[in-house]
Amino acid sequence: MPHATPSVSVLGLGAMGGVLAHTLLQAGCAVTVWNRSAERAAPLVNAGATLAHDAQSALLASDLTIICMIDKAACETVLASLGPTSDLGGRTVVNMSTGTVDDVERLAHWADEHNARYLDGGILCYPKDIGAAKTAILYSGNPDAWHAHQQTLTLLAGSPRYLGADPKACTPTYLALYAFYFGAFAAWLEGAVLAASAEVSVDAFKTLSSIMTDMLVDGIDTAANRITAGEYGGEQASVDVHVAGQEVVLDALVSANVPHASTDAYLAYCRMAQSAGMGELDIAVLFNAMQA
Repeated sequence: MPHATPSVSVLGLGAMGGVLAHTLLQAGCAVTVWNRSAERAAPLVNAGATLAHDAQSALLASDLTIICMIDKAACETVLASLGPTSDLGGRTVVNMSTGTVDDVERLAHWADEHNARYLDGGILCYPKDIGAAKTAILYSGNPDAWHAHQQTLTLLAGSPRYLGADPKACTPTYLALYAFYFGAFAAWLEGAVLAASAEVSVDAFKTLSSIMTDMLVDGIDTAANRITAGEYGGEQASVDVHVAGQEVVLDALVSANVPHASTDAYLAYCRMAQSAGMGELDIAVLFNAMQA
């Protein structure tokens, strides 16, 4: 017996939302779209999507609705247009907008009030990587909704991660991963600008950077193991050794007139550990110092 065609509504057709809708269309889903500025929907309608005249119509058109707006506050504003008695009949709402845990709690409560199953989503890529096998989107929330729509959601990211039934699990994890990514990216830019000041091309620096990204992966693994075990022997390189080395890096950045906020931040964390009497311990002990 053939499977029914998945029906999906997408609310919010910005750079990311538009790609989500287009990817679902290409995969053969029946897609309904809605955007506050209706003209953004035109390319998708031309590709086969149905345009809903309001948010409520979009939510009622499909078994699964994906909301992707600039933030969860914008999402709440749109959803507030639905009357308090609107019944979504057990449909699933997945919110992929950025926001806080408090936002998630309000949206999950809204879903309960409107007889909807709620999943919170965190997209860990740029629009160009939507639909790729390696791409990850994090989810948490209603387990029945996840199991019912996992196959459809995997069309958007081939490596999804479900973090459990608590809808609040996704957002802090997603934001933590972006804190890591953008902090590392800012540090790479500092390095690239410093290298450029010595006439090393960005392309050459990119190639050499793989040496350090491999080292970073190993360093994360080692640090996580040390933190889990509570073993902080400084036989590899203590906090004090790291401070001495990074002060040389900072001097080079200052001498080349290169911005150095990332290096300043790293040194500040190291000095925090030194002030707590942890200078002779492994650099992974910064985790403890930062929690104090």
